Amino acid sequence: MRRILLAGDRSSSGKTTIVAGLLSALCNRSLQVQPFKVAMDYIDPSYHSYITGRYCRNLDGYLMPKWTVDEVYSRASQGADISVIEGVRGLYEGYEGDLGSTAQIAKILRAPVIFVVDARSITRSAAALVKGYMDFDPQVDIMGVILNKVGSERHARKAREEIERYAGVEVVGVIPRDESMHLAMRHLGLVPMVEGEARHEGFVQRLARIREIVEEGLDIDRILEIAARHSPSKRQSRTSTKGTNWAAA
Repeated sequence: MRRILLAGDRSSSGKTTIVAGLLSALCNRSLQVQPFKVAMDYIDPSYHSYITGRYCRNLDGYLMPKWTVDEVYSRASQGADISVIEGVRGLYEGYEGDLGSTAQIAKILRAPVIFVVDARSITRSAAALVKGYMDFDPQVDIMGVILNKVGSERHARKAREEIERYAGVEVVGVIPRDESMHLAMRHLGLVPMVEGEARHEGFVQRLARIREIVEEGLDIDRILEIAARHSPSKRQSRTSTKGTNWAAA
């Protein structure tokens, strides 16, 4: 069972919009995609369910014991070709230690992590940020990086080179700064899917545009390869020893 978890370096890193585009791109390949959301959010799951045609399930390590997280994941994933889990806030933000964090869910499910970095105005510093996140908890298996809000090809090239050189992890996608990638429709931010579809003209078309940008910017084939690696990586093992598919329309 292929699984992948997309986590951000912080809130507002852009992971929700990227996840929406990735879900659509995978559905566009005629894959059955099961979405999940870390924590008790209801707005993001409304998009996930609409895009994939499968009910998004919440996974919360604070409210659920580990066996419940595993059971909810296993039951919901039946019949799916791949499961995509969207994290919450920054990767390591929890209540006490990693309790309730995205990192906790990644470790419970042994899910490879794709790390979304808000790369505005940073290049070499992006490498330091990624390396710091990787070293902070080696049991969290960060297998790829997506650079978001990139200003130019030169910006992307420099950040990619520094990350792959110093952090030793591949960049699997680059998303440019683009107003089309914004889903917020009011001062509170993201609106529920039903509200957006009913009240905001051009909302569904914007979702379709997000899919196009994500398909162009991400190496979907490589992400699928990473998703198949649900066993602990060598790096992790060494440490331990010490609804409606709008995309197809």
